[in-house]
Amino acid sequence: CRVAGFDRQSTAVAVSTSAFAGSGSASAVVLARADQFADALAGGPLAAAKHGPLLLTSSGSLDAVTKTEIARVLPAGGTVYLLGGTSALSDGVAAAVTAMGDVPVRVAGTDRYATAVAIAGVMGNPTTVFEASGVNFPDALSAVPAAVVAHGAILLTSGSAPVAVTTTYLATHATTRYAIGGPAAYADPSAMGIAGADRYATSDAVALAFFPTATGVAVASAVNFPDALAGGPVAGTASRPVLLVPGSGALPEPISAYLTTHAGEVTSVQAFGGVNAVANSVLSEVAAALH
Repeated sequence: CRVAGFDRQSTAVAVSTSAFAGSGSASAVVLARADQFADALAGGPLAAAKHGPLLLTSSGSLDAVTKTEIARVLPAGGTVYLLGGTSALSDGVAAAVTAMGDVPVRVAGTDRYATAVAIAGVMGNPTTVFEASGVNFPDALSAVPAAVVAHGAILLTSGSAPVAVTTTYLATHATTRYAIGGPAAYADPSAMGIAGADRYATSDAVALAFFPTATGVAVASAVNFPDALAGGPVAGTASRPVLLVPGSGALPEPISAYLTTHAGEVTSVQAFGGVNAVANSVLSEVAAALH
């Protein structure tokens, strides 16, 4: 089944309504800026841990479609976690949440790396950490559902270079570390590296490592980040990997291999994003690989 809206904000709302069908059924909302990936990436495991959706909005104001969903999904007076400083989500966004009768709680650091550590703090400083590049998004997209099932936090590297604030957290709190993707694995050689030759192969590697007996899978575009990030917490909560697919054309070999290998077990497929993100022809290929 396809879960989609006409833009990234409304797709996140569609994911929310699919996972939290009842009015007031979420325990919190996690809100991130729609135009950059890092805060939403780190916020995925927080959303799952707090039993709420990850929603997206413009930095300057609370988008109407998102505001409407917060009002529907969150009981009055609920907590809305705002990820990042005022340049990520403005004071106007916080004021709009307050005006709705809800409680904005800003979770922020001096930059995306420190914000990720701050998010881990709200989660209670998990001892399992998934490291991913904070510079580019493809490898990180697969990490969210894996972090959810492992009850871990997502922290960021500066590509293939370590970052002090992340390194400090690892030294203080982390007993189990996974590095998702080549750059993160290079940045932290002591982590268990889970990486493939490209974003598709990394997606396959994460699925094999953390979802070896999945009965359902989610698919999302590998060429943009919002759909996979909004869908990641929901997929992880349902014990499904997010497999990355191209917007059109043939399925990459690692993805078709995973699907073919798990054809006997996988009985449902959820696609995040509209036809412009993932063409119907791609979903047909996914279905064909499973039969």
